[in-house]
Amino acid sequence: MHFNRKKITKPKLKISAKGKKKKKTQKVKKIKYVSPVIKINKKRGKIRSSILPLNYSKLNDNVKYKPLQSWNNLLRGETAFILGNSPSIAYEDLELLNPYFTIGVNRIFYIYDPTVLIWQDIQMWITEKNNIIKQKAIKICSDIGDPKGCFLNFTVKERGFRIIEDMKSLYGTGNTTALAAQVAINLGCFNLVLLGTDCRYGPGKKTDFYGKNKDHKSYTLSMCMDAMYWLRENSPIPIYNCSKNKLWPRQELSKVIKQLKLKKRNRKKYLEIFKI
Repeated sequence: MHFNRKKITKPKLKISAKGKKKKKTQKVKKIKYVSPVIKINKKRGKIRSSILPLNYSKLNDNVKYKPLQSWNNLLRGETAFILGNSPSIAYEDLELLNPYFTIGVNRIFYIYDPTVLIWQDIQMWITEKNNIIKQKAIKICSDIGDPKGCFLNFTVKERGFRIIEDMKSLYGTGNTTALAAQVAINLGCFNLVLLGTDCRYGPGKKTDFYGKNKDHKSYTLSMCMDAMYWLRENSPIPIYNCSKNKLWPRQELSKVIKQLKLKKRNRKKYLEIFKI
């Protein structure tokens, strides 16, 4: 009985000089693994974050500092400088603020490390976690914006902006600067100084001081204006405007500092007030 059989092929053999048969092997190119690293480039305000291993030992603000509900009146009589991300803040001399209390919003750390850093969106943690943990600032954020549970957390209530004594809850979505103002007022500050709260685009359609924020939405500016209107009508303390918004007369930062005759402290002294 005959069967149709497929032709069977054997691997080609190479005869060595010593008479031993060796299988012909294909050379495999070794690929060296390189971990992705994005260089940090500070040029004309454009900044690229670096992808580096997280040092989780630095993420201990929730055990190092007093909980938010006990922050009431810790800075009674002080002035709070609130630093937004609008384009005009890129032209301010922020070194003037080193001896004073500052609350910085979102990506302000690209140009300044404030006394307190505040954010509310999870996207901030996802895209900026390596930059966030480098900052010396006390870090406070919404519980949603802190998936590791390492910082001082507040819950954002969605029923319009309000000022209540318990800082465990902050009221109003869509504008973190308004939340920063709530924190400053509850701390007992006597004055608010606003920088980088323009609620308008900068040169070249910049949405933020560092360029175009990819998370910027068509309604972001209107929500900013709503928040500033609320603050103008409801703030129990005076507001000094060093931004390019139209709700208050604009003042120069150096003149405001001189006018208020502020007591100077360094960062270490401020942080001691908040430590447990």
